[in-house]
Amino acid sequence: MNNQQETEDITELDKKYGEERPSAEFSKMLEEAGPDTKQHQEVAVGKKVKGTIQKIDDTSAFVDFGGRSEAVIDLQELRSENGELNLTEGDSIEAIVSSLEGEIRLTRSLRSSNKQVIREAHENGLPVDGRVTGFNKGGLVVNLGGLRAFCPLSQIEMGFCQNPESYAGKTLSFKIIELRGGGRNLVVSHRAILEEEAKARGLALREKLNKGDELDGKVTRLERFGAFVDIGGVEGLVHVSEISHTRVNNPGDVLKTGQTIKVKILDMKDLGGDKERISLSIKALEPDPWSNLPFQNGQVISGKVVSIQNFGAFVEVAPGIEGLVHISQLTGEKRVNNPSEVVTVGQEVQVRVQEIDRVQHRISLSMRAAQAAADQEAEQSVMAEFQSKERQKVDEVGGSMADALRKAGLL
Repeated sequence: MNNQQETEDITELDKKYGEERPSAEFSKMLEEAGPDTKQHQEVAVGKKVKGTIQKIDDTSAFVDFGGRSEAVIDLQELRSENGELNLTEGDSIEAIVSSLEGEIRLTRSLRSSNKQVIREAHENGLPVDGRVTGFNKGGLVVNLGGLRAFCPLSQIEMGFCQNPESYAGKTLSFKIIELRGGGRNLVVSHRAILEEEAKARGLALREKLNKGDELDGKVTRLERFGAFVDIGGVEGLVHVSEISHTRVNNPGDVLKTGQTIKVKILDMKDLGGDKERISLSIKALEPDPWSNLPFQNGQVISGKVVSIQNFGAFVEVAPGIEGLVHISQLTGEKRVNNPSEVVTVGQEVQVRVQEIDRVQHRISLSMRAAQAAADQEAEQSVMAEFQSKERQKVDEVGGSMADALRKAGLL
C-alpha cells in the first residue's frame, strides 16, 4: 500500500470514529438511562485538553476531561527521566489528543517513531519532541524517536541564530513543516513553536495593556524612523523623536538590536487587528529638561547648531533643549538667502533668548540680537576704558582742565 493510500485510510478512520453516530442499541440504552443534560467537550486530533487522572494501572492512566468517555495516556509519558511517576490519581493534567481510533488517546508531546503518528502531527500541526544530535552551517540534525529530521538555521529561533552549536544534545519541541518520502525526509521548525508561544503571550498581554503603562522590552529591529520593541509577545514602535530628549539622527547611534530597555505606552490603536499600532517612548521616563531651564528671556547664552532648515537653524542651548534662530535673526550685516551661508552644523554660536514657550516647548533665539548686545557691550567697554584714562590725566593735570572735561561729559 503506498503512502497516499495509507494517508487516505487514516483520514477515513478518523472520520469514521470521529463522526459515527451511536447504534440503535446504544441509543436505546441512553433513553433508558434518561436525558443527558451534561455538556460534553468535543475533541479532535491535535486539540489540547485538560482533565483529572481518574485511574492508573500498570501501563496507562485514564483521564476525565469532560468528554463522553475517559481518555487514555501511556504511563511512560508521566515518568521523569529517571523513571519516577510524576503524577498520581486526582492530579490535573494537560495533554494533546493524538488519536481517536477506537479510543481517545492522549500525549504530552508526540515522541513516537511510528510514521502514522508523525503524519498525524504533520497534518494537524501537533508539536513533536526531538533531540538535537548534530549541527552544521545549514541548521540542526534532530532525532524524532528514531527518525532523522532537519531543522534549518532560519527555523531555530525567531531571529537569526548566532550559535546553533549551543543546541547540541538538547531536547526541544518542533513542528513538522515538510514530510516527504513516507517520513524519510523530515523538515522541522522550532521557530514555529516559539512564535505560537509568543502569540499566546501577546493575546494575554493585550487584555492587560493600558496607556501610561511602563514596561520592560527588547529591541527587535532598528529603522531610520525609530526602534521596534517587543514588550512581551506584542511589538510597539519607539519613534526616533521619543528615544531621547536630545536630538537623535539615527536610532542605531544609541540603541542596539537585542538590547533590553524600559518604555512607556503613549498610545494604542486597533489592538489585535490588522492595523494594530502601539506607540512607545523612552524619553517619557526621563526627567523633563523643560521643568528647570538654566536661562531666562533676554539672556545671551552659547549653543551648538544641530540642524539647518530653509527657514532657520536649530540650536541646542542645553541637554535636550533646542531653540530656533529664524533666518531673519542670523545676522544684521547682510541679506541671507540660506542659513548655511552663515552657520554650519556643529558650530558653536552666541544667541539671545528672545521668547520661551514652556507649554509648546519652543524657544525663539537670535544671533543678530546677541551680536548687537556684544557690540554694545564692546562700545561700553571702550568708553569705560577711555573715561578711566581721562580720569588719570585729570588727576595728573588737576584744576581748570578737570572742570573743562567734566563740563564736556568726559569725566
